[in-house]
Amino acid sequence: MELQNKVAIVTGAGQGLGRAVALAFAADGAIVAVADIDPANARGTAERIRGDGGQALDVRADVTDYSQVEAMVGQVVERYGSIDILVNNAGIVGPQGPLVDLNESGFDSVVGVNLKGVYLCSKASIPQMVTQQSGKIIHIASIAGKMGEAFNGIYSATKAAVINLTQSMALELAPNGINVNSVCPAAMDTAIMDEVYEARAKYFGLTSEEFRHQIENSFPFPRKLTLEDTANLAMFLASSKSDMITGQSISVSGGL
Repeated sequence: MELQNKVAIVTGAGQGLGRAVALAFAADGAIVAVADIDPANARGTAERIRGDGGQALDVRADVTDYSQVEAMVGQVVERYGSIDILVNNAGIVGPQGPLVDLNESGFDSVVGVNLKGVYLCSKASIPQMVTQQSGKIIHIASIAGKMGEAFNGIYSATKAAVINLTQSMALELAPNGINVNSVCPAAMDTAIMDEVYEARAKYFGLTSEEFRHQIENSFPFPRKLTLEDTANLAMFLASSKSDMITGQSISVSGGL
């Protein structure tokens, strides 16, 4: 068990990919701080982990609010004494549609969660990792940050920024024994993607089901991408097996 007794913070872990990552880490022996803006969702994931015999702490945190992020990190360090792994998973897709139609508040919300949130959680956690002279920071980016997407431009731009931030952080923190990498998944079968299909399909003259079918058939590998596929890469990057991998943004996309 590679992650036995490692202390991990996973943001946005109340549902979807964050939940899958938290459960995978706990199953491998990690102590998981389940952070989410929705306390009920955070509690649900933590209770699932504890019910399976693992260790978990549920924490409410809005990643765009540095006071809450600092409190989250402080709570974890006070209780467990270290932060070995940080997974910056919290993110939103935000408004879909032509860039010229996006209002300023929609822009600010996507940038606030997807980029500022990654920065703030990293900023709060790095001092502890520097003290330890070790740590694994994993950002959840997207293949949209590598190739862009029509009618999803600001989301794509934030994920491209996260990929670049990964490179800069990796160079800064390598002398302290801290690895920084990004995971770039393609579309997964989640409730959020159902909303995305519904919102974007009309701009391509398709129904949501036709658009879903088009996306799923674009994968060279002949099956759907699962949450567990992406969580498995996060597991590898959190483990000692990735000790000489840093500054990388690795796609999980079935060859897309």
